[in-house]
Amino acid sequence: MLMRSIGMEHFSNIISHTTYQAKTPLSKADKIGSEKKHTALPEKVVNKIKEMAKDGAAKGEYMGKDYISYINSYKEKHVSPDRSKLIALMTPRIMNATYTNGLPFFFKIIGLPFTGQMNGGATGLSMLLYDKTGDEVLSYSSETGWGKRQTRAETQFYDETTAIYYHAYKSARAEMKANASQSNGMGAHSTFDAKA
Repeated sequence: MLMRSIGMEHFSNIISHTTYQAKTPLSKADKIGSEKKHTALPEKVVNKIKEMAKDGAAKGEYMGKDYISYINSYKEKHVSPDRSKLIALMTPRIMNATYTNGLPFFFKIIGLPFTGQMNGGATGLSMLLYDKTGDEVLSYSSETGWGKRQTRAETQFYDETTAIYYHAYKSARAEMKANASQSNGMGAHSTFDAKA
């Protein structure tokens, strides 16, 4: 196996945010009402998600555009690796890639927590980039171009934020239903008293 290092001239600020880690899985009993205690997210983010879930419940809209935009923006800034800079760094390498007769060429990007594999053969060129945990971050094929791959950290992030939103939304809807039934019950009682 051949492993080489690739320099990163002018791209010293590519950061892998894949250090995000959800807490260890909880037992069924521990999960009930415990998302706040066991979250890897900052409290202000958890509170924002809960607030957006309550607003969504009031509007009858589950995970609306504002929520999706907020979550994706947070993920890109705090969880995901900077894929656009990685693509900018690796595109010139692809353009100048040498024929490897289809054999994999392994490399490490100097100063960054990424490794890769490149294959150059008769059918074209392909590349895979991995983060420090071994998750595939990007792929390239001369036939289809660049493709993003979701990392475990991103999957855990979506699982955790979805659970927080779901529980807050469900609680808000239950509270609204209870308030509506209480209002309807009081209204019916008042009508009954008026007739008596």
